Amino acid sequence: MLRRIPFRVAAHTLLLLFAAAIAFQLVVIAGFIPTEMVWGGRLKNEQERTVGALVSIAFLVLFALLVLARMGRVMHTIPEIGKWGMWLVCALFALNTIGNLVALDQRETLIFTPITLISTVLAARVAVGE
Repeated sequence: MLRRIPFRVAAHTLLLLFAAAIAFQLVVIAGFIPTEMVWGGRLKNEQERTVGALVSIAFLVLFALLVLARMGRVMHTIPEIGKWGMWLVCALFALNTIGNLVALDQRETLIFTPITLISTVLAARVAVGE
């Protein structure tokens, strides 16, 4: 079933989603997104929000590098890192989907649950490879 999604489409879509998520995290850092709408609504102050957003950005950059590795664009000498790394990304997105379902803020649940579910499927497709 996963192979019905073209590998390149899945990889490029994930990269686009990661770029959008990084942009979103920058907007979070700038304070334009309510603190209760991120990290399951469990952050207590602006400092926690900033740290959470910076951690998210670091992970998103790492995830993008893993997609690029799976595409053969970086880390040519160790292709297994891309493969197993993408399975880890898939698992993390699956857990994040569950987390979004139990978020305290309804907006987070409604907006981000479908995005993380789609990201889970796309990450699995990229992990499978061409």
